[in-house]
Amino acid sequence: MTIASTVNTALSAIIANTWAVELPPNPTWPAIIFEIESLPEKGWVQGGGYVQHVVTVVLFTETRAELATLKPQTVAAMEGINNDPFRYLGEEESGDAEFEELPGVYAYYQNFRIRERT
Repeated sequence: MTIASTVNTALSAIIANTWAVELPPNPTWPAIIFEIESLPEKGWVQGGGYVQHVVTVVLFTETRAELATLKPQTVAAMEGINNDPFRYLGEEESGDAEFEELPGVYAYYQNFRIRERT
């Protein structure tokens, strides 16, 4: 299982309308997009190693109340990515996301760090 498929499975359990990298044309709400940046960790063990993944999740909703409900669900879903070879390390930052394309749609980003044993 890849980190992308693992993250997609976790987030799709919250909202089926989950997408990698960007929203589809004419999206419906609520929606989630995620993007993963991966960097190998050097010098851990001979014959093996680790990769750290920073997973950026962006929530899109039409109300602030719905956004407030989805934020902790997203954290719980990401915390659940804690089975070999993946280890959840934590939420690093979060806040309002700039999203001016569609008036009346709120966006919120959350960055999570996950380590993968290779």
